[in-house]
Amino acid sequence: MKRILYLSRGGSIGGSQRQLYYVIANLDRKVYEPIVVCTRDGKFVTLLRQSGVKTCVLGLHPWRKFPAAVYRYLDAERLVRFARQHQVALVHSSDLWLNGYLLWVAGRLKIPSILHVRTPISPKDVHKHRCSRATAIIAISRHVKQDLLRAGICTQKIVQIDDTVDTELFGPKNFDGNVLREDFSTNGEVLVGIVGRIAPSKRQLDFLRAAEQVVHGPNKNVTFFVVGEVHSPSYFEKINRFVGRNGLKRHVRFTGERDDIPQVLSSLDILVSFSGGSVMYEAMACGKVVVSAGFSTEQNSVHIQNGRTGILISSGETSTLAQELIRLVNAPQLRMQIGQEARKWAQCKLSHTKMVSETQQLYGQLLQS
Repeated sequence: MKRILYLSRGGSIGGSQRQLYYVIANLDRKVYEPIVVCTRDGKFVTLLRQSGVKTCVLGLHPWRKFPAAVYRYLDAERLVRFARQHQVALVHSSDLWLNGYLLWVAGRLKIPSILHVRTPISPKDVHKHRCSRATAIIAISRHVKQDLLRAGICTQKIVQIDDTVDTELFGPKNFDGNVLREDFSTNGEVLVGIVGRIAPSKRQLDFLRAAEQVVHGPNKNVTFFVVGEVHSPSYFEKINRFVGRNGLKRHVRFTGERDDIPQVLSSLDILVSFSGGSVMYEAMACGKVVVSAGFSTEQNSVHIQNGRTGILISSGETSTLAQELIRLVNAPQLRMQIGQEARKWAQCKLSHTKMVSETQQLYGQLLQS
């Protein structure tokens, strides 16, 4: 049996944590034994331990922050000792920001390393994080793979393994009632949401700029939900100022962090995403319309097929998004039709068993070589 060391930031259970859990929970335990190191305690650590996975919390200093330069090497050696003690055969990081530790452990123990790249990445960041030094890189989408290729990563090193979804957990008929209507007052029949940590990269402010155009237009039959914990307090203050300044308080609800994301997505009518990610697939599995805005093109988008399994807007302009939301709000039959197709697509193309199989196949190739 080969032991795989996984590196994760831990904390709450977001999209990347859920994707990592799918892999760990479904590994062939006759072949692989997972060991997880998280940099923070929290709900993800609890979930792993409840599932019988050996999980350790090590407070690793940020690799690239200069004040932590000395401490990071002490932390890295501590991690090496942990990996050596557990006779780890391969190390897999689910977080780009832990790549320094990934490379250090792999180099010291002379074992293969896998870096998971889960978001679009610039050539500058590819070089800054020394991504090319990983033995293999998993890109979660065609978009991410193209970013890596443009940055000069050789094609033999990149394996595209799409994110996935548990279609049993995320399903349109799994929950009674509507948790958003139960927990918050709403001003309309249509609920539109954006889900993810509140930070500039998730573009909640652009979501609310589009919301302003919708509710100040002819149709006010909408409530907008911003779902997620605050990662950037200054950005959250900016958002709140925008809401107050533009008369949106009656139409916008902030839910904070939620532990019931399957129920939340099932309660929405439309999910908007500016940054891609597995939450889109989870909403699709719930039979909801996903609007991917300014993130991908029709050439790069595999699962969001415009007008069939979702709505794809190549432009990042909020006015374009607002026009599309107005159209969807006024077309309940179209929402139902796209939602049904999205659910079918998720069941056929986004099974988490396929993702686990492809990941294990990569492990086998690297360990053999």
